[in-house]
Amino acid sequence: MVKPADFREFVPEGGTYIGVGRIVFRSPDGEVSGPATVSISASGKATVHLEIQSFSIPPEYHEFLFAFLQGEVPKRNGSKTIFKRSTSQTICAIEIETAQGCLEATRGIVSRSSTQVVGNGSSSIEVVPSDLQLKVEGAGPEELWCLPLFGELSEFWGCASACWIDDRAPYSHFVADGYACGFQVFQAAKDAPEGSANGVLLGLVGTRPHTTADEVSALLPWGLFSALEFACGGDVGSPWIELRDDNGRLSRRVYLRFGASGHRDGFPTFSRVDSARTDSGISAFLRQFFQLSEAARRTLSLAMNLVRAGAPGNTTVDSCISDLVKALDTLCEHHGLTRINLMNELQPAHAKDVDTIVSDAREKLKVLRRQCRDQGEQDQLPVIDRIISKQANVASSENDFGMAVTALFGILELDDATAMNAYYSTLDTDVTWEDVLSTIRGQVMHQGALRVNSRHELYTWFTFTRHLHDICKRIILQEIGYKGTYGASNTTFTGQYEVDRVNPSTTIAELGYTTPPFSV
Repeated sequence: MVKPADFREFVPEGGTYIGVGRIVFRSPDGEVSGPATVSISASGKATVHLEIQSFSIPPEYHEFLFAFLQGEVPKRNGSKTIFKRSTSQTICAIEIETAQGCLEATRGIVSRSSTQVVGNGSSSIEVVPSDLQLKVEGAGPEELWCLPLFGELSEFWGCASACWIDDRAPYSHFVADGYACGFQVFQAAKDAPEGSANGVLLGLVGTRPHTTADEVSALLPWGLFSALEFACGGDVGSPWIELRDDNGRLSRRVYLRFGASGHRDGFPTFSRVDSARTDSGISAFLRQFFQLSEAARRTLSLAMNLVRAGAPGNTTVDSCISDLVKALDTLCEHHGLTRINLMNELQPAHAKDVDTIVSDAREKLKVLRRQCRDQGEQDQLPVIDRIISKQANVASSENDFGMAVTALFGILELDDATAMNAYYSTLDTDVTWEDVLSTIRGQVMHQGALRVNSRHELYTWFTFTRHLHDICKRIILQEIGYKGTYGASNTTFTGQYEVDRVNPSTTIAELGYTTPPFSV
């Protein structure tokens, strides 16, 4: 795969392009033209400022330019024309010729607050284009998409599964949707300008359409930035995407922003030490993740985003637990575990006993119903009928969060529930791990907060949150078939931890607890 050139190529000083351009409107049709300045922020947001030297608008506006720019509708009122406020003006084309290339967009929004009369008597306007592209002459056919990366990536410098042919620089190689892709982290340079890209993502365009900005955006495999942020535990984003030829020369730059969820603090899923093994670390994770179907990646991307948002330290303990509970809900629903058949969870002998007890109760309810009917208590019959109906499913179907999560553990061969229940069985209480999970979900989802009475209780729930965060990470890694090591959320020291590190005999101390919660 060809390595792209320096991303500072074609980036003017200060992120500003200067040229001459025009803006075309529709409904009503018209256009304005003149000297233009395009400012690009660090996040990739573009703003076009155009000093209007000439314009063409419908005659019914009587050359009243501001009314046209603001989308006002002219109406005849006798011999006069009045203007009524309508909708925002619609932009259908922006074209600006600069020394670096031609900047084009097919849609944008007029920034009315910037529409003004300048000192020399001419008018100016500011617009925010939503699909701005810089087109550069001289490149060959577009073969490669690539994005500069900004974010918490320095930990992964040198972590790779392949290297470039020209300079042997290491990068991570993976295949997504049948197309080869690459991910590289740059070594930090002391003289690098502030805000420089610290990594690059790239992949082959192939035969896919890539004319419009939306088509270019669709070249990125689903879940790309969710996976990167989940892996590094921090914000990762890109202010634009580029198309280059097979020699790495820039053809187009499309100013679309990607990633950057806004959650900067968290527990990374991997560190550099995890890449010591060939089947482990960020390269192996990306390789496994993009072997999944897009449908599976969509589900896991939602869960990974929630796990990132719920990282302990991002916000309050209540909010963190709420996000992690939502992530577990998503993963349980993915496996069809929203309702649990309770009878199937029992041993055969116990299932037979429960069936006998439930059958006896049903017959007694039917006897009570006949008594009420014979005594003329008709208002009691629908109530008893409803109880009988609910009783018929009392042992077969239940919507219980704790049991659903435990069932998910069973599918993925994780032993956290067994280890936690081994601890709870030693207490003088009837509480179970499933009870704690279900109760805490009810508290944060339906009441919005935990009842915390002391600093000790707050610390207890913080350790619970770290364990829940670690559980979510291991579930996701198991889902994608990852077999390497990872960074645990509920351990004191950074190290190499196997995804299946929890077993039935794992102690609460090894899970990060001093005293696990047993009530809410």
